[in-house]
Amino acid sequence: MSHVHVCLVSDQTIPNILSIYHFKPDSVLFITTKDMEGKGKTQAILDTLKHLGFDYENRHKRVEVAEDSILDCHNKIGATVQEHDDAEYSVNLTNGTKIMSIAAYDFFKDYGSKMIYIPIDKNEFITPFPKKAHIKPEPLNLRLSVTQYLSAYGLKVSNLEKLERNRKEAIDRKELSRWIVMHYEDIKDLLVWLGGILRKHRDNKKDYLLRGDFEGSTHAENELIKRLNIQHSGKTLSKLMSRSEIRYITGGWLEEFCFCELCEHLKKNIDDIQLGLKLKSNKGVENEFDVMFTKGNALYFVECKTLEQQNLDYRDILYKIGALQKDFGLRVNSYWVTTSSKILKDSDLHPAVKARAEQFNTTVIPPKDVPNLGNIIVDKLKMKEERGL
Repeated sequence: MSHVHVCLVSDQTIPNILSIYHFKPDSVLFITTKDMEGKGKTQAILDTLKHLGFDYENRHKRVEVAEDSILDCHNKIGATVQEHDDAEYSVNLTNGTKIMSIAAYDFFKDYGSKMIYIPIDKNEFITPFPKKAHIKPEPLNLRLSVTQYLSAYGLKVSNLEKLERNRKEAIDRKELSRWIVMHYEDIKDLLVWLGGILRKHRDNKKDYLLRGDFEGSTHAENELIKRLNIQHSGKTLSKLMSRSEIRYITGGWLEEFCFCELCEHLKKNIDDIQLGLKLKSNKGVENEFDVMFTKGNALYFVECKTLEQQNLDYRDILYKIGALQKDFGLRVNSYWVTTSSKILKDSDLHPAVKARAEQFNTTVIPPKDVPNLGNIIVDKLKMKEERGL
């Protein structure tokens, strides 16, 4: 007897991915709507399953129903089920509209089907039907990587081939990035000066010859000049710089520091982490994001801004965070890490920044907390886990 798993399609794709991965059915029946098909939700589920090693491209059927009509749901599901009348069905009732869930429950209960429901923000399911089924929740063991999570929402990573290089460069410069963070107050004038010259060359395809006069360098700034292998003759600084070096000096060092600090917790408190992703939406809009990681099938991202980055406007940064949250739904959590004091008022977060950050479910990590950001983020993850979220 073949096993058919029934999924109700809606904006939230991950509950269906989790249940299909768990049950590993012979085939899948997607109960969907015109709106969800227009958004590519079913295809996003299939694409993500393929990334996980399960190809249901030729082992699924889609039933497009009127989301507000129980009768339409019954008629169309019935017509499809007749073709597999001897199959065993399991049903994921988590998604879809309430009408679709009621219709699916009402239809498949006559088949004695196992019906499951995945509570919000949980990696487990309960079985409300049959009534004699397991009372205790059953765990869902799959943990999605960053790219798998993005695939589930139909977002494409356009620089996938560069992610491993980003990782290697960050690890190679790990000690330098930490040194910059720990000595930031003593070297920020030099970083601002370098940023002013180099920022417009961040996207150069060819190397750029840095040459200029920086006066009155401190002991710490001289140490940074040495660590960056910049030639220092009197007050003149010079070096032929690659694109990677330019991007690093103009803010990439903070991104790489955040990445490396969080990598220390990989597989213990974090499932997966990536640096410097470029995402392309279904509409073709491309955005770049500093650090993304997953924990318990939730996505987190970290936006990094340094003092020397020009035109720092917290409204633009938080708007970018909010736009991505809108694309993903409510399960996106974000952190904004900055070395800029512009977000402070009397040593505390400026009220306007705090209010806007809370609006977008964003934790701001101000300059004084940057050296300890890894522990701060992990502590917040543990608190969330303890609350059962």
